[in-house]
Amino acid sequence: MKKRNLLLPTIILLLSAAALWLLYSSGDGPASAPVPAGRAWTGIELPTPPYSPVERLRAKTVAGNDKFIVETREREIRGPLQALQRLFLEPGSPEAVDGYEAVTTENFKASPFSTSRTIPLCQAPGITATGEEGFAPPSLDRASFPEGISGSIEPVKSLDRAQLKVIGISEREELIEIEVLFSLAGSAGTGEHHQWNGEAVLGWNARERKFSSFQTRSRRHVQLAARPFRDVTNEALGANASYRDILLPSIDHFRGRLDAAVGIGVYGHNGLAIGDADGDGLEDIYVPTAAGLPNILYRAGADGAFTDVSRESGVDLLDGTSQALFLDLDNDSDQDLFLVTEQRLAVLLNDGSGRFLHLEDAVAKNAAGTATPLSATAADYDLDGLVDLYICSYVFWRGGSNSAGTRLPIPYHEAHNGATNILLRNLGAGRFENATAASGLGANNQRFSFAAAWGDYDGDGYPDLYIANDFGSNNLWRNRGDGTFEETTVDAGVEDVGAGMSVSWEDYDNDGDLDLYIGNMFSAAGQRVTGGDDYKVDDRQLQSVYRRHARGNSLFRNSGDGTFEDVSIESGAWFGRWAWGSDFLDFNLDGHEDIYVQNGFLTNSREHDL
Repeated sequence: MKKRNLLLPTIILLLSAAALWLLYSSGDGPASAPVPAGRAWTGIELPTPPYSPVERLRAKTVAGNDKFIVETREREIRGPLQALQRLFLEPGSPEAVDGYEAVTTENFKASPFSTSRTIPLCQAPGITATGEEGFAPPSLDRASFPEGISGSIEPVKSLDRAQLKVIGISEREELIEIEVLFSLAGSAGTGEHHQWNGEAVLGWNARERKFSSFQTRSRRHVQLAARPFRDVTNEALGANASYRDILLPSIDHFRGRLDAAVGIGVYGHNGLAIGDADGDGLEDIYVPTAAGLPNILYRAGADGAFTDVSRESGVDLLDGTSQALFLDLDNDSDQDLFLVTEQRLAVLLNDGSGRFLHLEDAVAKNAAGTATPLSATAADYDLDGLVDLYICSYVFWRGGSNSAGTRLPIPYHEAHNGATNILLRNLGAGRFENATAASGLGANNQRFSFAAAWGDYDGDGYPDLYIANDFGSNNLWRNRGDGTFEETTVDAGVEDVGAGMSVSWEDYDNDGDLDLYIGNMFSAAGQRVTGGDDYKVDDRQLQSVYRRHARGNSLFRNSGDGTFEDVSIESGAWFGRWAWGSDFLDFNLDGHEDIYVQNGFLTNSREHDL
C-alpha cells in the first residue's frame, strides 16, 4: 500500500515534466526571465523559465544528441580536407599530389592562389603586411593547382604549418559550398618568416564525394625579417624550484596529486601581475596559481634573472587566485597587491620594502555574498585621489546559494541569473566600501561577467566602464561625474554579443579618442552549426545572435560623438581564436597600437576544431 501511494505521485510528476517539456520545446511556454527595457535583444527570448523541469533535463543532455546536417557533412569531408591540407604543406611532394588528386574530381577547377591586386596594410622596420583581393574565378585545372600554390608562397620553398578550418557549409543540391579559413606559415632560406592567412570557398560534389572547385576570396601576407621574439623564460626563471615544480607541470599533474577537496580547476594558471614590489626600479612578477598551490612573487635582478621571494614577502597564499593587481591602494607611493580569490577579496599592503601585510578587514567578508569573484579592474572613478575597484563575478561558490555550485545561463543568449558584480569605493588606508547600489551599477547586474575595463570614452575626464559578459550582450556604463553611472550600451552601439572574456581601451586610429576591443569566443564548429539551414531554432534573429556568439572578437571605433562603429570585420581584428585576454601594444614602435590576443582551449585529442 505504501509503495502504491509513492508510485502514483511519481508517475504524475513524470507526466507533468514530460508535458512541460513538450510545451516549452514547442515555443508556446512561459517566457524567460525578463530583459531590461531598452535593450536591443529584448524581443529574443527562449521559452525556458528559471529552474523548470526543462532546465534539469537539459543539464543531463549529452552534447551532440542534436543531429546537425552540417556536422555530418563536416565529418564526411574531414579526411579529404586533410589531403588538401597536406598539398598546401608539401605542394611539390608526389605523395601529397596523389592524395590531392584522389579527393578532387577530374574537372576540378581552382582560382589562382595569389593576385596582383594588393593593398598595403603595414610597413615598419622588419615587418611588411599586404592584403590581396580581386581573385579571378576558378580557371586552373587539377594538374595546375599544385604548381600555382608553390608559386604563390615564394620565396618559401616549403611550409612549416598549413591549416584549413571549416567555418560554414551550405547545401546547393548536388553542389555543397564549404567556407574555410586557411593559415600558412614558413621561413625562407635567408631567415625571413612568412605567413599567409585568408578565406576560401570549396565546392564539394556530393555524388562523387570529392572536391570540385577552390575559390580564394581573400589573402593577407605578413613578412618578418626575422622572428620578432626570443623565448627567454628558462633563462629568467629556470633557477627557481617553484618554476620547475609548480609552473611547468600541467594541471592534470596536480589534479592527480592534490586532495579533490582543494577544488583545483582545469583552466590552468591565472595570468600575471607586473609591478615594482621592492621599489628598486625593476618590474617584478607575481603569479597567481590554482587552489592548493602557493602564489609566487619573482623579484627581478639587474641581470634579467628572477628570484622567488614569495615566502619572505608574505604573499605565498594557497587560495585559488583568479587575478592579482599591483596598485598603490593607500597612497603611500609603493605597490600594494589586490587579490581576487575564489571566496574572498584580499588586500595586501606593502611596507615599502617589498614585504606585504594582509589587511583582514579591508573588504567586508560578505561583500561578494555567495558569488565567486573572477576578475578586477581599477580606476579612480570619483576622482577623489584614491583608486577604486570593480569586481566581476560569474557564478556561485560550492555550497552557496546554489547547491549545484553553478547555474546554467538562462536564457543562454541573454542570461540574467549569474552572480552580481561589485563596485568597491576606496575609503583610504586600504579599506573599501561596497558602492554598487549607490552608484547605479546594481541594475542589470547578473550577467555572468568575465572582465571589465575603465576608459573615458566621452572625454569628460571621468572613467567610464565596459563589462564583457559570457552569456549575453555586454554593458557600457557612462560615468555621470557625481558618483553614479547610466547605461548607454544600446545608444552607443556597443551591445556586443559574443561570449565576452576581455576588454581593452585604446586609441588605435590615433584620432584622439578611445576605441574599444573585446576578446570573445571563436569556434569553427559553432559557426557551422549555427549557420546551417537545419539549425533547430526557427527564429532567424535568434539564430544570428548564436552565430555572432561564435564569430570572434570585436573592434569598435569611437566616432567622437558618444557612439561607436563596429569595424571588426573590415579591420580583420575579429579572428583571435578562443580569446581569453587581449591588450593593445605598439610592438613594432611605428606609432600605431597593435593587438595581442591570449587564446587557447582544451580540445579532444583527435579534434582541433576551436
